[in-house]
Amino acid sequence: MTEHTLVEQPFLKQLEHLGWQVYEQPAGIPTDATLSLRTNFKEVLLPGVLKQALLSINLDEKGQPWISEKQVDELYNEISDFGRMHLLEANKSFTHALLNNSLRVDYHDDPADPRPVKLIDFDHLERNSFIAINQFKVDTPGLAKACIIPDVVLFVNGLPLVVVECKNTNAYTTNPLHEAMKQLQRYSNQRPSTHATGLKEGEESLFWYNQICVATYGDKACYGTITSLDEQFFSEWKYIYPEAFQNYIKPLDVERSQERLVQGILPPTTLLDIVRSFTLFMSVGGGKEAKIVCRYQQYRAVGKIVERLKTGQTPMERSGVVWHTQGSGKSLTMVMLIKKLRTEPKLADYKVLLVNDRTDLEDQLSVTATLTGEKIDFIESIKDVKPKLSTPTSNAVMVMMHKFQTKEYKLTDIAGEILSQAAEPLKQFNVFGEVNPSKKILILIDEAHRTQSSDLGNNLFEAFPNATKIAFTGTPLITERHKKKTHDRFGGYIDQYRLRDAVNDGATIPILYEGREPDNAINQKGELDQKFEEAFGSKEQKEKELIKRRYALGSDLREAEEHVAAVARDIVHHYTENILPNGFKAQVVTSSVLAAVRYKDALLKALQEKVAALKVEANPDEELINKLEFLQVYVVVSGQGTNEEAIITQARKEASAANAVDNFKKAFDYDKPETGIAFLVVCEMLLTGFDAPIEQVMYLDKKLKEHNLLQAIARVNRTYKGKTRGYVIDYATNTQNLQGALSIYGSNEVQEIMENLKGVETEIPVLESRYRRLVQLFEGKGVTNFEKYLTQQIKDIPTLLKLQEQCIELAADIKFRSSFDVYLKQFMESMDIVLPRPAASPYRIPAKQLGHLQILIRNRYKDDTINIEGAGEKIRQLINEHLVSLGINPKIPPVELLSKDFIKEARKNSNPKAVASEMEHAIRKHIKVNIDDDPAFYTKLSERLEKLLKQHHDDWDAMVKALEDLRNEAAAGRQAGIAGLSATEAPFYDLMMQTAFKSKTPSAEEEEKAKATLKLAVKLMRATIKFTSFWEKGSEIDLLKGDLSDILISSDVEALIEHESKIINDLLDLARRRHNELIHEEQQAPDPV
Repeated sequence: MTEHTLVEQPFLKQLEHLGWQVYEQPAGIPTDATLSLRTNFKEVLLPGVLKQALLSINLDEKGQPWISEKQVDELYNEISDFGRMHLLEANKSFTHALLNNSLRVDYHDDPADPRPVKLIDFDHLERNSFIAINQFKVDTPGLAKACIIPDVVLFVNGLPLVVVECKNTNAYTTNPLHEAMKQLQRYSNQRPSTHATGLKEGEESLFWYNQICVATYGDKACYGTITSLDEQFFSEWKYIYPEAFQNYIKPLDVERSQERLVQGILPPTTLLDIVRSFTLFMSVGGGKEAKIVCRYQQYRAVGKIVERLKTGQTPMERSGVVWHTQGSGKSLTMVMLIKKLRTEPKLADYKVLLVNDRTDLEDQLSVTATLTGEKIDFIESIKDVKPKLSTPTSNAVMVMMHKFQTKEYKLTDIAGEILSQAAEPLKQFNVFGEVNPSKKILILIDEAHRTQSSDLGNNLFEAFPNATKIAFTGTPLITERHKKKTHDRFGGYIDQYRLRDAVNDGATIPILYEGREPDNAINQKGELDQKFEEAFGSKEQKEKELIKRRYALGSDLREAEEHVAAVARDIVHHYTENILPNGFKAQVVTSSVLAAVRYKDALLKALQEKVAALKVEANPDEELINKLEFLQVYVVVSGQGTNEEAIITQARKEASAANAVDNFKKAFDYDKPETGIAFLVVCEMLLTGFDAPIEQVMYLDKKLKEHNLLQAIARVNRTYKGKTRGYVIDYATNTQNLQGALSIYGSNEVQEIMENLKGVETEIPVLESRYRRLVQLFEGKGVTNFEKYLTQQIKDIPTLLKLQEQCIELAADIKFRSSFDVYLKQFMESMDIVLPRPAASPYRIPAKQLGHLQILIRNRYKDDTINIEGAGEKIRQLINEHLVSLGINPKIPPVELLSKDFIKEARKNSNPKAVASEMEHAIRKHIKVNIDDDPAFYTKLSERLEKLLKQHHDDWDAMVKALEDLRNEAAAGRQAGIAGLSATEAPFYDLMMQTAFKSKTPSAEEEEKAKATLKLAVKLMRATIKFTSFWEKGSEIDLLKGDLSDILISSDVEALIEHESKIINDLLDLARRRHNELIHEEQQAPDPV
């Protein structure tokens, strides 16, 4: 079963059922551009379709086109050329024109009346054209390859909005999705290895218009944008919404990941909806911009909210709760909701209020809210609330919860903390009164659980009695002990996307929790108990316990310089061993602003001490020393008023000058000092809503409770390349508080959270289990001493090599190789977590051995998808050092068949069976790569390889000799011609005869006539294709086809005449591939018979 049968064909069939017009290309490489609705293969747009669409969708009041054909031609030229813009810049420019109708032409040719032009009619689906074309060939003259051929391209009005790359599992790759990604990178000229050289290998213009890229091998299909062409950032679409699309004909009678994606994203209505309202360009830190498209839960949640707004009869029926776990993109969901509202005729005039309860959250949300594309108004003071919010204006407004009170209060950090953590909200605010009774108000409340039952929450509800109120939260209050459950307060759940969903989808990562105590913790606890007794010794025991619980005594102690210094040293040690090797950053949470400032100084001192200790070692680690000297620490705290301590003011100024928050989000670049911010020290700020994916660890030296604790630790659950876990290192014994935090959930939710919030020690049995699974994988296939091999207990070298070869041979089976690759990556992931703890020690040697075995398997089967790229730096360093010690440079790819050293390298192995296997798979890969350049020659070579393998089965020495001869022939390629034909003509002749006669043997007379015919055909092609840009001219290609047809029909060879059409396509395809050789090489004299 082929890629076409299992992946591409079902994809096209499903599209057809959804209403797409499918144009399937003939088998083989396309040679006729008109079959893909173009005039030549350089075009990436469908000219006729686009021009007709511009006329069809830009209609006047009478339903007639108001633009002229001349204007259409001018528009086509403008859309076709983005000059020297970079890919993302061009894509953004086009997307802006598409969504904002920014292209303008004169209405009915009246210069005084320029009007916007629609490229897609989003409001009238039936007026648009939806076309899918497979094997969409685009010529890339002058580049490494003559063309690119995406498997499927989806066009709306002739614009290529979706590019799909299909793969199938085969003997050459264990990871077809990885191969599809590489292909998309190559097509869009974004493959890192090529991009770094400044060379080009794709056609960026195809991706100027792209809105979604898809990589699929059927069982797994993922999507993303042009800025996320990486496995870690591509996502599956796991839920089909609207539900009406869940009933459909499954092409292969099963619903795989591919079918869900097609049905979820590619119905024409859904695709246009996603393009219009769920696609964003946003800054992702480090001065970089990314194109973002929604995940399935965001699309589903927005759709359900819109449905409620349309169908709900009362404010409560329209309102509800969106429970999407921390880190799953709630702020972006709000943005997408607002964009969607503005496209709905019945909802576009809603006033939208974005409500939150903290200044730092307002700052963060305000940046995100600008992605709506509309101006965001801010309520600066209480006196502005009624004048600005009582109007019927359909605008978006951001307001803080504390504006809904009759008097302005300025809360200090500590007061805000007490209020937010109090078991019972303090009822101290007067009724605010009605502000706006309109039904056309939508209130979006960020982290609504914090203020839902307070007087401020009541005031908000009373101010807008008929408004729809949507609560967005990752930690809803759902147990009986809370005055009001979140879903009761707001009217039930609209959509749920829980922690388990996010982790399973790769939207967030699990968090490992570890409680630690610095060396002086016991002494400090004794001091604290003594001070407490001195102050409260006269109190009753119950009263003492109440005081301790109520005020969480210990903040003064946590400010103590001795304590801060001890914890800082431990933080630096942990960070250096566990976090820095993989290039991630840290947040330190302290009990007070003063403690935060002291931590900054203590961390800098601890870093200096660490460097000094490293420098006096016998063999100093210069690389680590340089890294540590590069690191910086800054404090991010809010101002403390006019009497603020000078050291606090100084720390805040330093952080501001260093642009600490933004630069913290940037990856370490040792040529850019500003990226060296490794630690942000905070007290209250940045604990909720702060999104810095590069942050992997939070060091907690502060008591936090309930949702505040859960929200804080969620700062480390964001995804980032190479990041598989987040860490919370707790110095404040928050374990009991964690149990309290979990108590706001029901039992099912607690179990779900605990599955994804575990102690580091819980990874140790996982590591053991994953190691055992690897051992069982090989021992289950008869490698009985595999564990002894891993632990280097086999001392006899011949026995060792024999067992090693047995392991490599097992990997000839692609399913076994794929299992080994997956199991090994999971084992390495656990090793990276447990290292450098002693529990990892028993697995160090097996990890090295497995890494060595992986390289041997990769090299034997020429499978580039087997690698340790996903492993953490600690693991890579462990394995690479081992490989280097064995004389293997892991950075050097396998020796290719064409290398002059191939035979010498292959024969280094003393086992002739291993040498034969090495040669066999090198020849196979060489044939696969080169078969399109000389199909007949390499097909025959492949047949000879199979025959040779059968002929010399078990006679390994003879097989090695025969394979060596075949290798030399394969490496040389076709050198000589055929009797009566030159070396240039021979590939064309062989291909022609293979197509015409297949397995039959032509007569001598037929051979002579065929050779004469072929010589005429080659002479004609050589003379015709030499003209500039020939392959871009469909009309010229058609003329050549006609002339070739005449030659074949005149051949007087029945088989040539019978297969004339297929032969012509084959010859032209080969001529295109061998273009330079054909036109530059002089006609050679015929080789002697």
